[in-house]
Amino acid sequence: MRLLHFSDAHLGAEIHGRRDADGRHTQVKDFLNCLDFIIKVAVEEQVDAVLFTGDAYHSPRPDPLSQREFLRRILSLTERGISVLLLMGNHDLPTGYGEASALDIVNLLKIPGLQFVREPKLVTLPTLKGNLHIACFPYLPRRFFIALEEEQGWTEERVEQEMMRRVSALVAHLHREAQQRNDGSPILFAGHLWVEGVEFVGSERVFSLTHEPIVAPGTLRRDPFAYIALGHIHRYQLVGQMTPPIAYAGNIARLSFDEEGDPKGFLLVDLERTGKGQWGVKDLRFVQTPTRRFVTVRLDLCQAPDPTQYALNALAQNPNLDGAVVRVFLTINEEQRGQLNLATLRSALEKRVDYLAALSFEVTTGDNAPMPLLADPTRPSELEPLLQRPIDLLAHWLAQKGIPDRRRERLLRLARELMQESG
Repeated sequence: MRLLHFSDAHLGAEIHGRRDADGRHTQVKDFLNCLDFIIKVAVEEQVDAVLFTGDAYHSPRPDPLSQREFLRRILSLTERGISVLLLMGNHDLPTGYGEASALDIVNLLKIPGLQFVREPKLVTLPTLKGNLHIACFPYLPRRFFIALEEEQGWTEERVEQEMMRRVSALVAHLHREAQQRNDGSPILFAGHLWVEGVEFVGSERVFSLTHEPIVAPGTLRRDPFAYIALGHIHRYQLVGQMTPPIAYAGNIARLSFDEEGDPKGFLLVDLERTGKGQWGVKDLRFVQTPTRRFVTVRLDLCQAPDPTQYALNALAQNPNLDGAVVRVFLTINEEQRGQLNLATLRSALEKRVDYLAALSFEVTTGDNAPMPLLADPTRPSELEPLLQRPIDLLAHWLAQKGIPDRRRERLLRLARELMQESG
């Protein structure tokens, strides 16, 4: 049996891009292009089932275009006889108690072979090659495990320990159900959660033990689970070297410069029966999606007699800028202030790149310490992507200051609470 595992589509994100002539944001186009590639490979590779492990949209209240385009592509799979499991991620979680998720409509349609799961349970997904049993662990926030009244007077350490204990108990419960359902069909685990020892990328480190549960790899790695498909962490990786594999597919396309050097894609998983009659992974392949490049350029112009022309020549010789999301940081000396023409550089770049995220310079002082300046104060739109994500900026600043992890996470938690209170 062949599976395709992908995760974290984040449709609707409009962080780095621009509006094209047709009115669509280029970041949305990038994500849809990657999703089209995934659908194409699923059909060409004749997969039996697709596992999506959460965060279909970037917002719990996605725009109609994102909903239509995501569901259109998912339905194109079921029309070809490919079964699909959709798991709820933290970005799919409704903002208020009792509210519907944007993906709840999937189950109302009652399409054979298509299921959306928003609560922990064992589901059976029918495929053309037989049933596929999946222990599902969608995103579950802190309040699912510990009520606000219950934790009064607790230390954060106790909250962490109690959440770990309770999430482990829930996984154990799903494992017992899976053992009882063991009828010779493959049994998998699918989750949108944080596994101990995972490698983070970018602002995901903002998420902490105090806000969501964490689980040890050994809690998940149990028979009869043949494969553990995970989402939530945006870096493709296998957690440990043991079997069955615990795999994060990562997100399908780059969201920010924190992911500049990370490959993006999905996993093709071939299952087979082992000698003992159980199922295991025969082959596991990571396939990269054609997402836009994110490119950072740093140029030291201090020795250039004509800093503008030197920068133009250096940028012209960089083939990676074409069609990419680009940010450029320049260093000049005090005497070059009036010689650097940012408008000329911007014009040259915008003819080549998909989106110019930043064009800034810093002036070296007498002790060679750079003094950062805003590149173009007449274009405040450059700051909009940053101002929309103040928590990310704070997290980056705290990391640069060398604040210890635990203290940094608590400061970020307090900052989020202040932002929520201020509306």
